[in-house]
Amino acid sequence: MRTPPTPLHPPDFHPTRLILDVPTRTLGFHKIESKTTVYMSLRNLSSPPLVALAGISTMAGLPALDAILSGTSLAILKFINTGAFALNVGAVSVPGRLDGQQDDEMRKGELNPSKPNSNETASGVYGKNRSRTLVDPSGWAFAIWGPIYLGETAFIATQLLSSHADAVLPGITAPFAAANIMQSLWCASFRPSYLGGGMKKYISASMLAGTAYSLSLVLEAGNAAAAANPAFQAWMLTPFVMHFGWVSAATLVNLNGSLASDETASPRALTALGHSSALVATVLGIGVTMTMSAPAYGLTLAWALAACASGMKKRKPAHSENDEKILGAAANVQHKLCFAGSLACGATALYTALL
Repeated sequence: MRTPPTPLHPPDFHPTRLILDVPTRTLGFHKIESKTTVYMSLRNLSSPPLVALAGISTMAGLPALDAILSGTSLAILKFINTGAFALNVGAVSVPGRLDGQQDDEMRKGELNPSKPNSNETASGVYGKNRSRTLVDPSGWAFAIWGPIYLGETAFIATQLLSSHADAVLPGITAPFAAANIMQSLWCASFRPSYLGGGMKKYISASMLAGTAYSLSLVLEAGNAAAAANPAFQAWMLTPFVMHFGWVSAATLVNLNGSLASDETASPRALTALGHSSALVATVLGIGVTMTMSAPAYGLTLAWALAACASGMKKRKPAHSENDEKILGAAANVQHKLCFAGSLACGATALYTALL
């Protein structure tokens, strides 16, 4: 009987490890063992210190990158935009993020407040966070990612296949690349291992804040290009403005969720952060819309705040009865704040569009 072939992978093979087998040989007086296995875990690439350092480096290097790319050929700029966007799309597709687990649990009905023990979900601590945070948008809010990514894909195709976007590329390429890098880093940090105590729980919110700041520079450069080149059609940047608005709101959502993941955080601290976040989102929606002539930003914040108002009507009670006494009352106030903020942002966007 023939001996079965050796399996392609050893029994202890793990897909996130790179295994290098070094054959027996002698180098000088140093003998390498017959089989040396070197493990390189890809999980290390998602370590909090490394992700935080990458984010800080990206933001710190943005001005220099912008200065370098301002005199670069259009072909290189188009290549950078395409590569950065591809990086983002690839990072978003990697499973294991908290919002991916939430989506799976919602599909299975495990996050249904009417079901007993629905807080005890597969993602553990994250399920409990949802009953403590006051900034928790309804699931329909995330449908906005569809038009954002479709619009940005259309822009990438347009800049590759025509000259319609040439006027704006020197100004937007550096911040657009930074935004995609920062969102990719958010994908690496918005995971269960980052929750709990310590400062690492705030890394994901920081990455989103960097994404929002970078996209604000894209909008600023787009407005400047439109003013200098009447032929440039500023509506082409609408997906970036929507992206800017959505990650502005998502930063606040992440920040509140991060605090809620800390079991030592008091209900009053969660209430204060939740209410202030609703006010900040409203101020941003009105202020940015008017100062940067960006109705799409105001409409996106209106969408996000409406979803947060809806989320407060569907929230699950907190595990602790004492916590729920405070958070339950705060949720009613939060619903009103978010609803009013949504109306204010929507009205401002409409007013700005009609000017």
